[in-house]
Amino acid sequence: MLNNNERYPRPLTDAERNWIFTALPENKPGYKKYRDIIDSYSVIGAGRFGAGNLILGNDDDVADPDNLAAPIFAIANITYGDAGVYVALHEEVEEQIEIDFKASSSGNIPDDLSLAKVWTYSTWVPGQKAPNDIAEVRQIYIIPGQVILAVAPTQKKIWVYNSKSGINHFIPVTNFYNQVMLIQGITDPETALNPGRLFTDLNEFSDELLAGVFLVYNKHWKRINLDYNLFEKKGGDGKKSFFGLFKKQR
Repeated sequence: MLNNNERYPRPLTDAERNWIFTALPENKPGYKKYRDIIDSYSVIGAGRFGAGNLILGNDDDVADPDNLAAPIFAIANITYGDAGVYVALHEEVEEQIEIDFKASSSGNIPDDLSLAKVWTYSTWVPGQKAPNDIAEVRQIYIIPGQVILAVAPTQKKIWVYNSKSGINHFIPVTNFYNQVMLIQGITDPETALNPGRLFTDLNEFSDELLAGVFLVYNKHWKRINLDYNLFEKKGGDGKKSFFGLFKKQR
């Protein structure tokens, strides 16, 4: 599908661009902005994983794969008959974007993607079920109608929806679960080192707990901009806390 011996910089092929843009819906401003950035870049090198792992950037820049361990920004899965390609876009770092293409077969995906089956988390909006398997999604309201934490247990995915940009920002499961354990004060290895519990035992975690964990997590590993003055509340000891502010809103 892709060639290890290519010369750079080069433009994206039509197929590569079409695949990438399936993960970036044009009707959501945050993803549209990413489309525009990608259209201004060229392929300037291969990533750490060879063919199918590309780095985009300015023509006069040098690809630096060692510095691009950035979080996943968007993904899409495209299938047509027996052929398929999985696309993962990483967040932009220092005007470079890492992109992964993984082919599920050697077959060809048509140029007209309206004939292919495509699913992506980028099109998800509150109230919908999970992409692909149409399973239930747990929704925790951080700011009702604006910022919503979503947990898809069957797909083992967590993301936060931002209504201003329309972007669904992925949250690494292990980091998030570690924060849950810290806040709960759980140190037993069998429980503390088992992030899968967040999905298998999801009902054991209240909306209040998950919302509070997200606020703490977001302070350390910013996924979206939040005005934390909206959430701080002084307790009887005069200390500020994020807890006690969330009521069940499902």
